Amino acid sequence: MSNFDSRLENLRNLSRDLVPYNFPLGPVELEYYLSPLKRSEADVDGYSLVFHFNRAAYNDHYLESFQVYNKYAPFLPFCLVTKLARKALGSHHLALVEFYQEDKKVYCWSVCLDSRGRPIASPMKERTDPREFEGFRYAYMRPEQLNLY
Repeated sequence: MSNFDSRLENLRNLSRDLVPYNFPLGPVELEYYLSPLKRSEADVDGYSLVFHFNRAAYNDHYLESFQVYNKYAPFLPFCLVTKLARKALGSHHLALVEFYQEDKKVYCWSVCLDSRGRPIASPMKERTDPREFEGFRYAYMRPEQLNLY
């Protein structure tokens, strides 16, 4: 897991520097060029993972997102997915969106943060479904509810 931890920390640090260039502050067309900077790979618990980390600034909050998928298989065990999400974003006010990209299930987690970096309820909370997995509570969203940049 240390390989994952160090790569995630590098992406997290870079994400703060990229905020002025990320959508919605920067033009959406720039995302194509920034995307490789937000991506990394690591092996965790015997699975080869591809993951993305992004931070974007909105009017009154930041939105951090963490996307992960299996590099060689169509999906990941959900216990691993939740473990990675909590490591990347903490365990408060997380929301999950699942979608398929090139026959791989992508698990996209997000959290809204206040100006001091503390998790806050999402402005879309009313349009989410509450879920729980092994005591971990999160909100489930549909893909059209989250900007995936």
